[in-house]
Amino acid sequence: MIRVTFDLLPGGDEARARTIGIMEIANVATRLDGTADYAVALKKTPPFAGALRAAWKKGRVTSDDAALNGAIAGEDEKLITALVTGHHRTRRGVYDLLFRALVACGLDRRNPR
Repeated sequence: MIRVTFDLLPGGDEARARTIGIMEIANVATRLDGTADYAVALKKTPPFAGALRAAWKKGRVTSDDAALNGAIAGEDEKLITALVTGHHRTRRGVYDLLFRALVACGLDRRNPR
């Protein structure tokens, strides 16, 4: 699992840093061609107990076409869940996966060019 933490540093002051969000990305399916599917949880408000961790431990995070099983799919005021499909694990790195996870969460649609 990959966890990205979003911290706010008011005026660049590390002493006043506070976490304002996390994104967790977990592999839910790997194929022989090197591609994989990833469950994504983008948590926008505290507390940050680990949005995917509990579901993962209960064995409820799996891929099923374009939906997440056992997790709330979509968005509410605190959490966005999504699924990244077909990401190549060796040809594309973690930043490509992060980008695809943000797109899967719909952030590209919120910020049209």
